[in-house]
Amino acid sequence: MTRFGLLTFDPESDKIILGSMPEETFLNLAELLGVQEEPSVQQLALYIPDKNRHGDKIDNLEGWIEEAKKILSVIGGSGATAMPPADGSWLKFESRALDADAVTEQDLLFEKTIIIYSYIEPEKFMKNLQPLREFLHRFGRETDQGEVVFEFDLKFYKISKYDEAK
Repeated sequence: MTRFGLLTFDPESDKIILGSMPEETFLNLAELLGVQEEPSVQQLALYIPDKNRHGDKIDNLEGWIEEAKKILSVIGGSGATAMPPADGSWLKFESRALDADAVTEQDLLFEKTIIIYSYIEPEKFMKNLQPLREFLHRFGRETDQGEVVFEFDLKFYKISKYDEAK
């Protein structure tokens, strides 16, 4: 049996390097698997909790989730994926403890969070920044969120001051 070692990605050539000794073999994964388009490499994920900053359930949560999926489907060019609810918690703003040993149950809010993501198409992302901003700020304002968070390209962003209603 031949042992190849690790697979690594070569960003210069968009090929996978099969690390066999003494020489390396390059595989064009897209070609081998019949891919017709360039791969998307940047992910945008929205976090939609089921509660507000006070621990009250959000009205019309399904409507918010559907709207987020619609925006991300356009930004991604073909679709978006909503993950099942994840158990989340966050420190209430009035009790942002610095020491984990000092945190009590009253300091935490427990919620179920839907994570919706898509791999973006840069042109569609840029074209839809304003609708995305409007959605995030409206969600934060209308559902009384302490923060609205999203993740883009392995960076985590927090919005805590929302634009006024138009």
